[in-house]
Amino acid sequence: MSPRIAAVTMVYNEPEFLPLWLRHYGRLVGPAHCHVIDHGSDDGSTTLLGGANRLRLPRSPQDDARRARFVSRFCAGLLEWYDWVLYSDVDELLIPDPRLYPDLAALCARVQADVVSAVGFNLHHLPGEPALDLSRPLGGQRRWVRFTGAMCKPLLIRRAVNWAPGFHGADAAVAFAPLYLIHLRWFDRDLGLKRLAKTRVMPWADDEAAPWQRAPDEAFEALFSVFATMPREDVVDFSLGAPPIAEALAALQATGVVGRAPYPFDLDFNIDALWPLPPRLRRALP
Repeated sequence: MSPRIAAVTMVYNEPEFLPLWLRHYGRLVGPAHCHVIDHGSDDGSTTLLGGANRLRLPRSPQDDARRARFVSRFCAGLLEWYDWVLYSDVDELLIPDPRLYPDLAALCARVQADVVSAVGFNLHHLPGEPALDLSRPLGGQRRWVRFTGAMCKPLLIRRAVNWAPGFHGADAAVAFAPLYLIHLRWFDRDLGLKRLAKTRVMPWADDEAAPWQRAPDEAFEALFSVFATMPREDVVDFSLGAPPIAEALAALQATGVVGRAPYPFDLDFNIDALWPLPPRLRRALP
């Protein structure tokens, strides 16, 4: 029997990102197995979910520790009904390697670990690339990614876990599989600025938390300029056991000695180069 898999996210007013999330995970696990935790959205973006499930919560100040506790318990409850549960933020897309697995269920049927970490990348909008057309597949519009340790998250589980704030760590050993996380924070300049305008003004439980979510537009745009100057390397293989992914994961895990608990390695570790996302992964983007 094929493993039963649920997909979970938590949102507040995400009119651009939530349809992408639903399109992607509806294809991976089926719309009826997608669970959207709605943290007080008031813009209508969670009204029509195409068969996905919505759990409505009252709006409150953003509190990442509280969110991690709630999602950990919610996903543990879903494991009463599902064999596997994945959680991702609404701007994170998990892709099992299509060269090895026809679908996510095939990966889940073969992995040995109870908690699976993804290999994480930021997808970048570079000079010369037009603004995204969200009605068209992303993979035909963006191709350059950057390996980033903060996105190597333990997001696929078959036992209850306690996630750390930001979901960058959990009470489980790190176990990577041919599962890739594509993070969309940097995939379009204008959409990024629009989302930053929302997170900058919404209430936060801790005034010191997540400063990158409340940065001025100038700081956000300056990072786009930094990414544009990074070398673009001709990478042809994204297999976990081959260069450059193998070296990147080894270097990331070596930072565990300086990783700050409860995170398993240094979240500031990145590869300062851009790699082209292989066509097989680009085709898997929504």
